[in-house]
Amino acid sequence: MSALDGTSTAGLLEAGVTEFGGRAYGLEPLVLPTDPVQSSGDGQLIRRYAELLGPGPDTGARSSAGPGPADSAEQLFWFRWITGHQLTFMLWQELGRRAAGTAPAPPDEVDSAARLVRGYSAMLLYTASCTRDVYHRVIRPSMALHHPAFSGAWARDYGPVRTVLRGRLPAAWEGRADTLTEECALNEAVHEGIALKLVPDAPSLLQSSASQSRPLPRDVRATLFDTYFLTLRAPCSPTEVAAQLLRRVRAVCDDLAANGLYPAYASSRTEKPDALRAERVEEIEHTVRRLLGRIARDSVWRSSPTSTRPLEGSGSHGT
Repeated sequence: MSALDGTSTAGLLEAGVTEFGGRAYGLEPLVLPTDPVQSSGDGQLIRRYAELLGPGPDTGARSSAGPGPADSAEQLFWFRWITGHQLTFMLWQELGRRAAGTAPAPPDEVDSAARLVRGYSAMLLYTASCTRDVYHRVIRPSMALHHPAFSGAWARDYGPVRTVLRGRLPAAWEGRADTLTEECALNEAVHEGIALKLVPDAPSLLQSSASQSRPLPRDVRATLFDTYFLTLRAPCSPTEVAAQLLRRVRAVCDDLAANGLYPAYASSRTEKPDALRAERVEEIEHTVRRLLGRIARDSVWRSSPTSTRPLEGSGSHGT
C-alpha cells in the first residue's frame, strides 16, 4: 500500500487531481518536512509517472498529455515563478541531506549531487525566463507587497546548502568532486546573470528597504518566504515528498513542451546579458526537461525495490 493512500495534501492531489493545480497553469501547495527525508521508491508512483521515470536511466523526460500554450504571459510566468521555486526548495533539501552525510560518498552519489546543483541552475533560468516587463509589473511588486524587504536569503532550505553552493564541499566528497565544484561555479554565474537580466539598474528589495523596515526574527522571515511560495511545513513521508517532486517535474516538462523556455509571444531571449549567452548556460536551457527526468529518477528509481537496473552516473548534464 502506498503512503499516499491517506488524507494528506499530497495523497488527495495524487488521488483526485490529475491536472496540476486543477487547471492549465494552476498552482498547488507544497508540503515539506522541516528536515529532509530520504527519498523513497514506490511502485505506485513509478507506474503513475512512467512517462518521466521510464524503464531505466536512459529514457528522457517525455511530456504527458499536458496543456496547450498559456493564455497570457502573466499566467505563464506566474506559474513558473511559484512552481519553479517550489522545485528549487526540494532540490535544496535533497542536496542538504546528501551533504550532511559523513561516510565517504561513492562516485554516483557525487554525480547525483552535481545534477541537483545543475537542476537548481535550471530552475533559476526557468523562473527568470519572464520578460523584464512582467517581472517589474507583476512579480517584483507582489514580493514587495508581501514584505518590502523580501529576499531569497530568507529561504528556509537555502541555509544548509549555502556553503556547498559556494564551493566548500563536505569532507566525505573530497577527491571526487571536481564536476560538482564546476557546477557550483556555473550556478553562481547563472545567478549573477539573472540579476543583470531582470534588475540591471535597480537594487534588490532588501537593499532598497534597508532603512524602512525593522529586522524580523529568522523563523518569521522563513515563514513569510514559505507562505509567498505556497509552501507549508509539516511531517511528510518520503513517498509524499517524491510524489510532489514528480508532479512538479511533470508540470514543468509539460509547460516547456507547449511553450518552450522563451515563448514566441513573450520572449525575453533578447534581454539576456552576455553571462546568460555563454555556451555552458545555454546547454542547461536546452536540456531542462531531460535533466529533470534524471533528477526524478535519482529520487525514485535508486531506492525502488522494483527497480532491476542501477542508475548509471552520467555527470551532471543529464544527457
